[in-house]
Amino acid sequence: MTEYVHRYEQLANKPVRFLLFIKKTPVPKTKELPDNIKCNFNKEIRIRDTLELLVEIKITETGKRQVRNENMLRLLKGAILNTKHVYVTNLNHGVHISFVTSEQLWVSDGHSLTLTNSKGNILHHLFDVSEYYGVHTVNSEGELIYVDKDWNINKISADNATKSTLIKRTELWEPWCICHSGSTGDLLVMMRYDTRNPTIPLSDVKVIRYSSTVQQIQTIQYHRTGEPLYSEPIYITENGNGDIVVSDTWNGVVVTDHEGKYRFTYTGPPEGLSFGIFMPSGICVDAFLNILICGRLDQTIQLINRDGLLLSILPTKQDGMVEPLGLGYDEKNHVVWMGSGMNNKLCVYRYIERQDYLA
Repeated sequence: MTEYVHRYEQLANKPVRFLLFIKKTPVPKTKELPDNIKCNFNKEIRIRDTLELLVEIKITETGKRQVRNENMLRLLKGAILNTKHVYVTNLNHGVHISFVTSEQLWVSDGHSLTLTNSKGNILHHLFDVSEYYGVHTVNSEGELIYVDKDWNINKISADNATKSTLIKRTELWEPWCICHSGSTGDLLVMMRYDTRNPTIPLSDVKVIRYSSTVQQIQTIQYHRTGEPLYSEPIYITENGNGDIVVSDTWNGVVVTDHEGKYRFTYTGPPEGLSFGIFMPSGICVDAFLNILICGRLDQTIQLINRDGLLLSILPTKQDGMVEPLGLGYDEKNHVVWMGSGMNNKLCVYRYIERQDYLA
C-alpha cells in the first residue's frame, strides 16, 4: 500500500500511467476466502465499458496533499547540536541566512553576500549588498531578492546569471529588511525614512506588501491605538498562518496578523528564566508555526509558539557561539542554522525529529 500511495502522489495528474503501473505490478498472494463469503465477479469485463468510466474521471486543482505536522514531526525536549561548526570562507559574520535548498544557502555579513553549500564552500559571491541586517530573501523559484548599497531591491536569477531591479529606492524611503511570502508570492518590505535626515523621526517605519507583479497592496504602520508599531526593525519574516513577525531592536518581537492587525509583542523570557538582557536579532519560523528568536546579548535561541508563549530557551554560549545573530530554518531537514556576529562560524541545531507515522 505504501508503494501504491507513493506512485499515486508521483502520477496523480497522469491517471493512465498510474493505471498501467497497477496493471504491471504483481498482486500479492492472498488467503482463500472463507466459504461463508460469496463473491460474484463478471468474467466478461469489456474494455469499452472500462474506458467510458475512465473518461468520466475529472482532475481538479486542490493543491498539494499535506499531512499535519503534528502527526509527522515532534518537538524534542531539548536541542541537539547537529553540526558543530561550518566555516564559510571569506565571510566575516553570519548576519542573515536565506535557504535556496537544504544544501544551498545565502549568508550575508554586512559587507557581502555569499552563496554556500552545507559544507561552507563558496558557490557565488555578491558585493553590492546593503550593510544592514535582514536584507535578502529567496522566492519559491530559488531566485535571490536583496537590497543593494543604493537601497534598491534587486533580483538574481536561480542560475545567478541575470540581475534585475524590482523596486527602486524612493526619495525618502529606504528598505531595511525584506521577506518573501511562500504562501502568496508577495514581498514584505520593512521601509524606513532616510535616517540621514535628522528632521525625520525614527519611529516613521512601515511594512509594505508588494504583489508578485510588484504592486503595492498593503501598508502596516500603526497600532490600533494609533501608536507606531515599530521603532528599529532589523528582520522580518512571515509565519505559515499569515502572521507578520518583525524583530525590533528596542520593542521586542512584534507580531501582526495577515491583515496588519496587532497580535502581540514578545519582550523576552519571564523573570527567573532570563540569561541576561534580551535584544532580539535574527528570527525564523518552523513547521509548527513556532517562532525562533536569536537573543544577541543573552546568547540564546528562544522558541515561542504562534501566540507568544515561551516554549524553550537554548543557550548557545556553551557551543562556542559568541554573539548569535542570524537564523535560518531548513524546511526539509527541520534544523535551524545560526550565524555569529563575531566570526564566520555557523552552527546547526536540531530540535525537531520525524516520526515514522506509518509504523
